Amino acid sequence: MSFISRLMMRAANELKQNPELREKASEVVEDEVKPRAKQAWQEAQPKIREAKNEFLRWTGKVREEYRKGRDGE
Repeated sequence: MSFISRLMMRAANELKQNPELREKASEVVEDEVKPRAKQAWQEAQPKIREAKNEFLRWTGKVREEYRKGRDGE
């Protein structure tokens, strides 16, 4: 088992056994992690759309080249 896996298992066990720690972790997730993750997701959307469009353009070019080769052009 890798170091990170052991660390995560240990943290999960600690959360399972300690209600105060579980409550604090829940607060941190709600107050800090979720808002930052939501903001990062919104900021990433334009880059994701651009990557999708670029991929679609590329696949169109590949399809055209394939058809040219298949049809003997």
